[in-house]
Amino acid sequence: MRTQLARRLGTTLEKRAGVRVIRVPRATVDQPNAARDGAGGGGAGGGGEAGGASRPRKIRPPADPETDRLLVAPLFVLSGPRSGSTLLRMVLDSHSELHAPIETHVRRLSVRFNTRLARSAMDALGHNIPDVEHILWDRLLHRELLRSGKKTVVEKTPSNVFVADRFAKCWPDARFLFLLRHPLSMAQSWHDADPPRRPMNRAIHHTLKYMEALESARQRHDGLTVRYEDLTTEPEAETRRICDYLDVPWEPGMISYGQQEHGELRKGIGDWREKIRTGTIQPGRPLPRADEVPRDLRAMCERWGYDGVSAKGGG
Repeated sequence: MRTQLARRLGTTLEKRAGVRVIRVPRATVDQPNAARDGAGGGGAGGGGEAGGASRPRKIRPPADPETDRLLVAPLFVLSGPRSGSTLLRMVLDSHSELHAPIETHVRRLSVRFNTRLARSAMDALGHNIPDVEHILWDRLLHRELLRSGKKTVVEKTPSNVFVADRFAKCWPDARFLFLLRHPLSMAQSWHDADPPRRPMNRAIHHTLKYMEALESARQRHDGLTVRYEDLTTEPEAETRRICDYLDVPWEPGMISYGQQEHGELRKGIGDWREKIRTGTIQPGRPLPRADEVPRDLRAMCERWGYDGVSAKGGG
């Protein structure tokens, strides 16, 4: 009834007064990062700006890196799930200059321009939604760093592999540490954490998505590659390599990470199981034999140099 009345009124106004009435679409509310990034957590933003789908959200660097960012040269550990990233976090956090907090999932923190005035104001200031999200991410991690009293922040949430490009845009001086583990060991460990809910076929499919994103990031960005197997069998040599990359002095306390407090250990923000709670770097299980590797993981094993290797020490 209302629609018919509105149409009649519009027709009358147009005929008698020369005024044409059109319907303005309701402004859409911007979707959070999870929706923009896709089902697999993959993209680094996209879609339309709030208030109109025609304008893309451009992922861009800060207008002035020296003044727009509080963090200086943050370190992002890029890895798959069950690849030893919590162990590496605690090792790094034991250094007097490095603060590696729990998994912050900072990439999931999003903002919205909910009103026309907010959108107008941000447009006048030259900010789009990703710009403001970057300011939020930078401020939160910088706050964590200030609370620690250290010099460099380390962020290691595994899903960061899906937004490495965006981190590189947000922080042009960002550094990357690529943590590899034997693909089958990674999938097996993810399966072992909850076998009924994580059958092995699902574990292979799930972890392979991370591996592929990690390898893609390795190809596009400079950084240091570290193997979990080397970290667990030669911890001093590997931590010295990492310190050289970060240009900080090596500290023996990095290996005995249990002597310091590293935040709460619970599911969803890092490894929580007994092995990590020992406070010392534990040798891993032997590496799988080549004939044990499922077909879906063989290409990644070859790419990472795990094809045909025997048990050196492992995952």
